[in-house]
Amino acid sequence: MTNATRDTLAMVRRLVRIVGAFLFVWIVARLIAPWIGAARRQRLVGRLSSGVLAVMGVRLETRGAAPANGPVLVVANHVSWLDVQVLNAVRSLRFVAKSETRRWPICGGIAAGFDTIFLERANVRDAARVKARVASALEAGQSVAVFPEGTTTDGRSLGRFYAALFEAAIEAGVPVQPIALRYPRADGAANPAAAFVDDMTFLDSLLQVAREPRLVARLTFAPAIDTSTRCRRRIAAQARRAIAEALDLPAVAAAAEHVARFPPESWRTRPRGDRPTPPVSRPTRPPRLPVPA
Repeated sequence: MTNATRDTLAMVRRLVRIVGAFLFVWIVARLIAPWIGAARRQRLVGRLSSGVLAVMGVRLETRGAAPANGPVLVVANHVSWLDVQVLNAVRSLRFVAKSETRRWPICGGIAAGFDTIFLERANVRDAARVKARVASALEAGQSVAVFPEGTTTDGRSLGRFYAALFEAAIEAGVPVQPIALRYPRADGAANPAAAFVDDMTFLDSLLQVAREPRLVARLTFAPAIDTSTRCRRRIAAQARRAIAEALDLPAVAAAAEHVARFPPESWRTRPRGDRPTPPVSRPTRPPRLPVPA
């Protein structure tokens, strides 16, 4: 048997184990999660996430001081669908996710079963509804996680942060906890096997992860941010700077302009710049009279 054949068989075995683990979590989400309380659901999802990561061969590394008990708004950079499992393994969380996730096979049922708050990105007004739900969850003592970039990167860069959901932490009076996520190789560089970017499908990403015998997920906890300043853009900029520094991206950390109040154009039913403006009335010039000869 050649080395290539052995590698292929090993990848297939890992893939079968990963799919089996997700099927088990899906069954729990559909049949058990709806019948238990929110607090027990949160504890359960943490244990299940740790189990799924063990099946996938993902080893967790943590740096910095983990947040104390109590509700926080967790904000993190976004690299992969693995991020949800990784964050849940260290602290049970509710997540904000795009509504399209609900339609994903297996993963959509898992997300819905464990209290994910879905955001209709095509409707700008839905951000206000989601912000109110996040604030209510925080006030009820639950911790919520958001990915303020609104998309994924390959782990070597950091996108613009959108500050709208930071308002939920201000309203609830809870701190913001920045967490930097990285999937490093042995040489410290970002491992491309973890990245879920561009036009990659979930199946493509799953196969990519299954081909990797070992993955390391590194979480760096930055100091929590007090929200008493009541300025969401300032808090978002501070969180982005902390995450960039933890990812060793000093040039990105200095770029304060990479915080926006409004979501990206693709999130809107009508971009702000395209809103019709009222007509401006202008005085009309009186007709010119003929000059007598």
